[in-house]
Amino acid sequence: MLIPELEKNGIKVDDSIFKQGFVPGCDLSICFGQCCCSGVYMDKEFKDVILKHTDDIISNMSADQIKNPDEWFDNDIEEDSDFPSGFAIGSAVYTDSKGTEKCVFNDENNYCSLQVTAVKKGMHKWDIKPTHCIMYPVTVVDNTLQYDDVHSLDMDYCGKHKTENFTQTVFDATKDEIRYVLGEEFFQMLYDYYNKNYSKKFNIQIQI
Repeated sequence: MLIPELEKNGIKVDDSIFKQGFVPGCDLSICFGQCCCSGVYMDKEFKDVILKHTDDIISNMSADQIKNPDEWFDNDIEEDSDFPSGFAIGSAVYTDSKGTEKCVFNDENNYCSLQVTAVKKGMHKWDIKPTHCIMYPVTVVDNTLQYDDVHSLDMDYCGKHKTENFTQTVFDATKDEIRYVLGEEFFQMLYDYYNKNYSKKFNIQIQI
């Protein structure tokens, strides 16, 4: 449900981010990076941000990963108002030697080659990582910040049906990510509303 008083920079807010339960944190030893299997959509202009670091990214890739940058992205560009340019492009997927399909930037240890590269170059770890990757399981759809319940159905550890694993809300789990992507003012607006309107014993609402 939309929260009328929460809107900034054209982005509305759905209360699912405050109510939906989530796991203690990402744990690749448990989930093996399931949320990275299908690739990701990003602003078409962000492709150039990634390609500026091509050589470094390739040096941090595993043997199975695609090294040709011409094959890192989908050929089709889609119109999408949720991205600053109004257009989105997807990262490609590949099948590794174990038969697992994953994002072209997901390595043999299920780490993101983009994030690994940024850290090794002394950058912020998310500087060359698409925003949808950074914020998951929170996303922006139709200019609304909300819980990504569609993809969550495929998650064996953190999916919305895995209630036994929940210890916090998705907002609790993604505070740093939201602050990084949407800025301090937007985050503070959410944080103040959350603290004022949700108490610990009521803030997790399981939606199956």
